[in-house]
Amino acid sequence: MNKPSRTGELSDREKELLRPYVSDVDATVFTIRNLNPEVVGAALARYSRAPTGFKETVVREFLNRDGTPNEVKGTELIDRVVNKFGDESVAELAVSPLCIEEVSNLMTKVIEDCRIGGSPIEESTRYVLYDEKRNGRWRYIRPQCVLESGLRDQFVGTMDFLFETYADLVEPMQALFRRRLPAEKFTIEVERGGGVIKAGPAQLETDAERRAHRIAYGFTIRSAACDVIRCILPAATQANLGLVANGRFYTGLISKLLTHGLGEANELAANIQRALGTQIPTFIKRAERKAYLAGIATGMRTLCGELFKDVAIEKTAEVVLLPEGGQEDRVNLLASMVFPYVQHSTAQIRRVVRALPEEKRRRIFETYLGERNSKRDRPGRALEHGYPIEFDVIAGFAEYRDLQRHRMLTQQRQDLGVLLGYSVPEEIAEIGREDIVRECFERTEALHRDLHRAGMPEEAQYATLFNHFIRWNVGMNLRELGHLTELRTQKAGHPKYRRTAQLMARLYLNRHPDMEPVLKFVDHNDYDGGITRAEQEARTARKSLAAGVFDDMD
Repeated sequence: MNKPSRTGELSDREKELLRPYVSDVDATVFTIRNLNPEVVGAALARYSRAPTGFKETVVREFLNRDGTPNEVKGTELIDRVVNKFGDESVAELAVSPLCIEEVSNLMTKVIEDCRIGGSPIEESTRYVLYDEKRNGRWRYIRPQCVLESGLRDQFVGTMDFLFETYADLVEPMQALFRRRLPAEKFTIEVERGGGVIKAGPAQLETDAERRAHRIAYGFTIRSAACDVIRCILPAATQANLGLVANGRFYTGLISKLLTHGLGEANELAANIQRALGTQIPTFIKRAERKAYLAGIATGMRTLCGELFKDVAIEKTAEVVLLPEGGQEDRVNLLASMVFPYVQHSTAQIRRVVRALPEEKRRRIFETYLGERNSKRDRPGRALEHGYPIEFDVIAGFAEYRDLQRHRMLTQQRQDLGVLLGYSVPEEIAEIGREDIVRECFERTEALHRDLHRAGMPEEAQYATLFNHFIRWNVGMNLRELGHLTELRTQKAGHPKYRRTAQLMARLYLNRHPDMEPVLKFVDHNDYDGGITRAEQEARTARKSLAAGVFDDMD
C-alpha cells in the first residue's frame, strides 16, 4: 500500500467513500457510524501521530479501495499500541454497550463498584415487582457450590419462602397506599388556558388525560409499595443491568470478576469476554485473573480474622463523620486496609490498630501491599485514604445500592452480613404482616450462619436481605458532598437513603457551619406517608400528554 497522503483536503472520491461513515464529510464536528469499534479506536488513536484529521486517516488508512472498512488493519494497530506498547489510554477510545441479565443484586454491586469509564443502569427494585415466577422459578441466583452442598434444600426452601412472602405482600401494601392516597385525591398537571393546573379525576377532560392520570397513579402506588416490601428481597435476587463502557473499563471489570471469590463472578467474566469478543476483542485482550490481588484478599481475610476474632463489634450511630487530619496518618491508613475484611467501625479499627505492636502493624501493611512484581500489580483503595471528608455509614443494603452509585469519591464496603441487625418498615405492621416478615429475617440469618460454618462465607452474602444493615466507608471532597446530599435528599428519593444523606449534611454543617451555601439545596424535610413520588408523577403525566407517549407497561 502507498504511503498515505499528508494533505488535509479530501478529494471528491474520498468524500464519496466516507459518506457512509460520518455524519457530514465537510464539517469539522461530526459523528461516526457504521464502523467497527476497533477501526474507530485505531483511527482515533492516530490523532496523536497523524498530521491529518480523522476523516483523512480513515479513508486513506482504514478503508479498502472499494470503500469497505479494513478491520484487520484496525485490529493490528490497536493490538500493537495497547497490548504490545502498553498505552492503556487508547483502550478508552472504543466503547461498547453491553447487557448483563439475571445476575444477582450482589453481583450488580461488584460490577458497579468499577468506577471510571463505564455507565451502568440496572433494574430497580423500587419500581419493578418481583411477584411472578419466570420459567417456573422465582428470580434468585442458585450458586452451584451451594446446590452441591448439604445446604441445597435449606437454601432453595428459604429463598422460595422469601419470594412467596413478598408476592403475598404486594396487594395488601398497595391497598394501604391507596387508602393513604385515594385515586380521587391524586392530581396530575394538565395545561389549561395557556397555563398549568393540577387536576383530579373530576377535572380531567379527555381520554388522554384520564389515561395519563391512571398510569401516574398506578405507578405512584406501585413504587410506594415496592419501596417497603423490597425489605425482604435477598441479595441473591436477580436483576438485569446495562452498561456502556470503554475497553479499559471492560478489561478491568473482566479481570476483577476472574479474580473474585464467587463462582457467579468467574462465570460472568467468561460470558462478558465472549460477548465483547464480537465487538472489541483486541481492547480486552489483556484481561486476566490477578493472582496478586487474589493473594492479598486471602491474606488479609486470614490476618484480620486473627487480629479481630476476640474484638466485639461496638454499636455506632448510623452516620459518623470521622475526625479530620490528625497526627495518626499511618494508623488511619492501616485501618483503611483492614476495614473491608471485618464488620467493625473505622473508629474501633483505629483504636485496635493503635494498640497493636509494631510487628503486627507491619504485617498489615506488608500483607495489603503483597508481592508486587510489576507496575500493574496495583494495591487496593485503602491507599486513597486522606480525603478531607470521611464518613462511616450503616444503612440497609437497599439504601447502599442507591448511594453506592456515586463514583467521584472513594468507597469501601464490608461484606454483607447479619451481625449489624436489620429494620422492618412500620407499614409492615400496619398491614398485619410483621410476624411473617420477621420470620424471613430469622430464616435467612440461620442460612447465613450455616453457609459460614460450611466454609462458604462469600456465598453467605446471598442470604442477607435488603434491610439487613451493611457498613461502608466513604471519603470525598466538599464538591462531591454537596452533589450527593442535594441529589439524594430530594422528595422523590427513598425515605431511608434520604435520611442518610440528610445526616451526612447535618453532621458536616455542625462542624463547618460557614459551608452552608455549598449545601444550600439539601432538603431537610421529613415527608410523611411514604408516597413521595406523587408530585414527580404529576409532572411526568403532563409531559406524556404533551408528547402523546405513555409509558403504560402494566
